[in-house]
Amino acid sequence: MNEKNFTPEAHAPHEVKEGEPKIEKLSINDFAREIGLQPDAQGRITFGPEHVQLAYEYAEKFARDKHAEGIVIDGVASPGVIASLLHGAHPAEGYLTYMQKDAEGKMTKGEIKVLEPLPEGEGRGPEGFTWSKKETPDYTLVEFALSGDFKPEDLDKVIPPDVDPTKPVIISGRGPLYLTHTIAAGYRHYKGIPGVGFYQPPSKFGPAKTEIGISHSEELPLGLNFGEPSEIGSAKEQYERGIAENLAKVKEGIEGGKVTAVEVSGKTIKITLESGESYAVFVREVKKGE
Repeated sequence: MNEKNFTPEAHAPHEVKEGEPKIEKLSINDFAREIGLQPDAQGRITFGPEHVQLAYEYAEKFARDKHAEGIVIDGVASPGVIASLLHGAHPAEGYLTYMQKDAEGKMTKGEIKVLEPLPEGEGRGPEGFTWSKKETPDYTLVEFALSGDFKPEDLDKVIPPDVDPTKPVIISGRGPLYLTHTIAAGYRHYKGIPGVGFYQPPSKFGPAKTEIGISHSEELPLGLNFGEPSEIGSAKEQYERGIAENLAKVKEGIEGGKVTAVEVSGKTIKITLESGESYAVFVREVKKGE
């Protein structure tokens, strides 16, 4: 994966009334084009784990360049990509689009603000909303369930349960995206929590899938993906092994004079070897030696 120098396309800003935040629309299609993804024959765009970090960087630059106080994410993407876009744009407020029926029964597109409820106790919710929490040594699984359709006006009644903030939280449940991401946003900056992921149980549509969409820890990189939540430990170990193995190959190439190209883009250094193999090194800090 290569870091991009993102240049989000201009969008007509929402009409800003006095006292209201400046809100900009962030198109999923524009983001996809920026990172080189094209829709399939059905118009669908498939995002992979490698795009979650790019989503954070894109939204961060988008909000900064637009001086946005809020962003509306317009389009469909994986939970990890959506969460990363919302986190990257923070502290700008986040909004998601959703479909609803009007008074005449026609489907119309609406916008709803993603809230950041403070976790408390065993959690609360509107009638028909239930929580389930499972604590393990490596993570906390927080599941929600609905007995019927969720109403947008009930979103402010959703309070996630308190968790151990030293472990990542994995969220699971079937409901509107704005509900899932309101829950995720509630944990996003909760007492230094290391990260938030999303779990989809196995179904007729595919195997179990867990993906990290919010991270504050190097050990829990954005886009880290695995099957069941219980596999998080082995996934982190595999990630660390991959780093060590690839750094060893880069070191060998440098010492053997086999580097054919070095490209710097943003905070990424791309190193290409004579064999044609290339490695992307993501840099957090650079210090000059004394």
